Amino acid sequence: QAFTADLTISGDTPTQNQSSHLITSYSDLSVTLDFPSSNLRFFLVRGSPFVTCSVADNKNKTLISISTIHAILSCSPTSNSVNKYTVKLNNNQTWLIYSSSPIVNLTYTPSSISIAGFSGILRIAVLPDESYPDSESILDRFSPCYPISGVADFTKPFSVQYKWEKKGWGDLLMLAHPLRHKLLYADVDSDVTILDGLKYRSMDGELVAVVG
Repeated sequence: QAFTADLTISGDTPTQNQSSHLITSYSDLSVTLDFPSSNLRFFLVRGSPFVTCSVADNKNKTLISISTIHAILSCSPTSNSVNKYTVKLNNNQTWLIYSSSPIVNLTYTPSSISIAGFSGILRIAVLPDESYPDSESILDRFSPCYPISGVADFTKPFSVQYKWEKKGWGDLLMLAHPLRHKLLYADVDSDVTILDGLKYRSMDGELVAVVG
């Protein structure tokens, strides 16, 4: 498959020696990836529409860089909020950056975004195409809650249950594979809410937003 580095997230703490990344934990559906030299921790959880990054609070204050192979046309706070930025690229992509604490020191060039003096949680998501006008409002609503691990439970006969460990507040937004989407619609007793206003294309068909 072709790979395009639309966004690359990295950190740099000049007073520390660079070291390799570490896998500090993993589960059936997740990997926690640490970069000790830059105080970054990524929760890579299958099915999440967001990339979630934890930035540790430290006296050296990690400088976060978000670079792209495309050109950045704009990077602006949304509705005068310093907890959400909208990034538009020249390939017609729009990315949303959410933060658990205010981003007060952000600068950008046509190729990169720099965030200094930040600690907390960053969540980044790309907007689907214009066919789904409710996408941004759905991502806004569920951005404060993020998964850190997930397991597939096969203990009950003829069934599989996905269990997620989450942090933050509110309900957890995930994406369902097309087959799971059909099964959820067929299950009248399911406590999962399907949000057809947010969908992403994948190799296997459309991934549909679910809350449960």
